[in-house]
Amino acid sequence: MADFANETPEKAQPSGRSRIEIRAARIAVDYFVIATIYLLAGMTALPWLTPRMLDYFYQPLILALVHTFTIGWITAAIIGVLYRYAPALGHKPLPYPRLLAPQLILFLIGSSGVISHFALGSWSGVWSAAIVLIASLILFGVNIVPCVWAGVGRGIAQTGVLFAVCFLLTAATLGFLLALDKSVGIIGGNLLDNLAAHANLAAIGWIAITVCALSYRMLPAFIGAEAINFDGRRWLVYALGGSAIMLAAALLFASKAIIISAATLAALPIVIFVVSIFAMLPGRRPMPGWTAPHVAAGAGWAMVAVASGLGLPPLGGDSMIGARVAVIYGAAGLLGWFGNFIIGMSYHLFPGAVAHARSVRGRSAMKFADIESPSGRWLIFASYNAGLLLLGADALASRLLPATIGAILTALGAVAYSLATLRTLSFAYRR
Repeated sequence: MADFANETPEKAQPSGRSRIEIRAARIAVDYFVIATIYLLAGMTALPWLTPRMLDYFYQPLILALVHTFTIGWITAAIIGVLYRYAPALGHKPLPYPRLLAPQLILFLIGSSGVISHFALGSWSGVWSAAIVLIASLILFGVNIVPCVWAGVGRGIAQTGVLFAVCFLLTAATLGFLLALDKSVGIIGGNLLDNLAAHANLAAIGWIAITVCALSYRMLPAFIGAEAINFDGRRWLVYALGGSAIMLAAALLFASKAIIISAATLAALPIVIFVVSIFAMLPGRRPMPGWTAPHVAAGAGWAMVAVASGLGLPPLGGDSMIGARVAVIYGAAGLLGWFGNFIIGMSYHLFPGAVAHARSVRGRSAMKFADIESPSGRWLIFASYNAGLLLLGADALASRLLPATIGAILTALGAVAYSLATLRTLSFAYRR
């Protein structure tokens, strides 16, 4: 570890940088810290809430837990990544850096308000906090969209980011309306279908499109593989966006037969993405670091999410077996697929963001070996994924004790990752 006692004292305006420039350089790290704290909170609660989750997924504390992962961990992590790399995609700085601080404050108020009011069972609190969260996401889009606009239609990353931001706002707005409906009754139809439409707009439209677009851009450098250059990459983003719209519309307005057909079509681009990711992995060659194993595990969990997602429409979320499949769908998609991708890619993205923030702040350069905490990553990988496998298998069989043990294993891996990650991120704030 670097000897911080011997560093040059910090100046008032290091390297001539303004406070706005320093804020823009560190905003990604701020969001990574928020995301990691939410992950730590959610994983701490996971074993305690497993019995409730196996009983039935649609209850206040489980909704709070799910949104801790979706809004708190995954969305905050993606926002941090886009703040860090969207300017590089468009070869221009963030156009409105003065919006970063209010956007961050609104995100903290909105996300914590939504989660806490879900836990309290206060629907008026949920939709009130959702308004604040939507305002934050609009400010986020105002900064990100101009950065990628010039490359939309030509670059997969730029196109994917634009689509994803639009879906993020759409999913958040529908979530607000669903919460408001509990107070004033403005939406008709089946409750679980409406909820599934909101979930799929967020999962496929916001998260999956972002993961897809950024994976093709970043993974080759991270895992030492050749880039995938098939012509369908950009069309895959279009297909994911179209399938998210189609499936959400079917869930909101169509019959069960059309919902099943839409779900089948929505699964196709995800399967193509998974196949292309496996083709990118080094195969029998040694995998450098632990990014590639997490990506491989995430791709495998994506197939579990597809299979369970296809089983949900015919089973129905209100049946006993359907409710269990819904738990597997959520765990495989959120924690298995998206969680593994975030963890694996964070091993490269987070130290780079810390080094950039230190450089702009005028603090001494550090080697990645000093910033990172690489020890124990194999244990994190094994505990996290073995626990998920045990949790999913025993959730389907409704065996409480083994499922709880699986939740504990997953939580232990995630907590170890969170603590190591917070140490890494702390160097952005230290002298």
